[in-house]
Amino acid sequence: MRLLVLDDSPLLAWTVARLSPAGTVVTGARSLDEAIRLLEEAAPDAVVVSVPPATLPWPGFQQLCASRHPPVPVLYLSCLFESTTEAGFDPKAGKLELLRKPVEKVEFEAALGRLFAAAREARSGIG
Repeated sequence: MRLLVLDDSPLLAWTVARLSPAGTVVTGARSLDEAIRLLEEAAPDAVVVSVPPATLPWPGFQQLCASRHPPVPVLYLSCLFESTTEAGFDPKAGKLELLRKPVEKVEFEAALGRLFAAAREARSGIG
């Protein structure tokens, strides 16, 4: 499984790597532009995004992930938004989930499990 983690700090990528199943390859992107470039070069199986700042075009990023073949599911982490609707996401814009920061380890691990399951489902053509 290949996972892209978008955050301006390497800490989230480090944390995700430690909570992911063995064999998961985690690549960090420090900016939205870098993440878009990586998505377009070789789309990962799934993406984890730390949302700030709110002024970036997150719904457009989600559309890009959803337009890949297979679609790339995304887990967003935010201290700004309570829901995907509040963040401006189209409910039909692919597989996405939003967790409100701070998030407990158990909740984050469960969300990563759902993200990996969604990625496996997308790769198999189910759903």
